Amino acid sequence: MKTLLSVLAASFVLATTASAVEPVNAQCPVCNKNVRLIFHSTFKGQRVAFATAECKDKFDKSPTKYAVKAK
Repeated sequence: MKTLLSVLAASFVLATTASAVEPVNAQCPVCNKNVRLIFHSTFKGQRVAFATAECKDKFDKSPTKYAVKAK
């Protein structure tokens, strides 16, 4: 029983943590294509995802140039 409770508690923690790292956008703010979760930055406390590494680099150089559209 203790093992089951431990597994449930761990699952809850992982589920809560996973939602905290979800990006705020579904479309890349640079090229407007679907994002890939491996390319991301944090801007104003929110995770922003990008379609490519090049898009991420462009955004990181001047983030205020691009509008991030929330999901």
